[in-house]
Amino acid sequence: MNYLIVAFLTTTFLTGCLKTRNEVRDTEFRQVSQQQVANMQKSNVPDNSGRFSDMEEQMRNLNGRLEVLENRTERMSVGAEGLLKSSQQQSQDTSQKLAVYQEAMAKLEREMQALNAEMQNLKAQQAAYDAVKSSSGSSSKDSFEVAENHFDKKEWKPAILNFQKYRDANPKGSKFAEATYKIGVSFQELGMKEEAKTFFDEVVSKAPKTDSARRAKIRLKNLK
Repeated sequence: MNYLIVAFLTTTFLTGCLKTRNEVRDTEFRQVSQQQVANMQKSNVPDNSGRFSDMEEQMRNLNGRLEVLENRTERMSVGAEGLLKSSQQQSQDTSQKLAVYQEAMAKLEREMQALNAEMQNLKAQQAAYDAVKSSSGSSSKDSFEVAENHFDKKEWKPAILNFQKYRDANPKGSKFAEATYKIGVSFQELGMKEEAKTFFDEVVSKAPKTDSARRAKIRLKNLK
């Protein structure tokens, strides 16, 4: 009985010792582990700092590239605005030139219409002259009187036609010089100075002593 009690106590003591040693080992293991973790954390601090430095450097590079892109975009925008203004100015200049061209064309068309009307009028007068010339009932005296009537009314073109009709029918008529002179006057009134000068010169050369020649000389001086 006593032996059993002693054995039990001995076993209990040994078990207590074993627990104490195990606890001590566990405590030491935890301390060693904590120390290693702390050492690892300390050793990783420089690496983290290096990584932060690298990240900061990358950010600076990105910011620099962003500034370059912004400057380039701004220059492109300014250039685009300049091109737009230049295009608008060219369009405005083209519109102005087109307006001037259209006005010139319209003016030319009006002048051509007026010239065509004048030609039609001359053709009608020529036809009337031909009809009068071919008429057997008319005489050279009538032609001169008709011409004088138009001349007095300042109807210069019909006057020229009828005076010329008289000249054609009476190359040596008594009123040839007067008819020639008044043809010159009619041309002068129409602004056709060279034609007027031709008839004034003819009066002076063919009938120098007539009153018609004297008046023709005065007209010639005024034409110069």
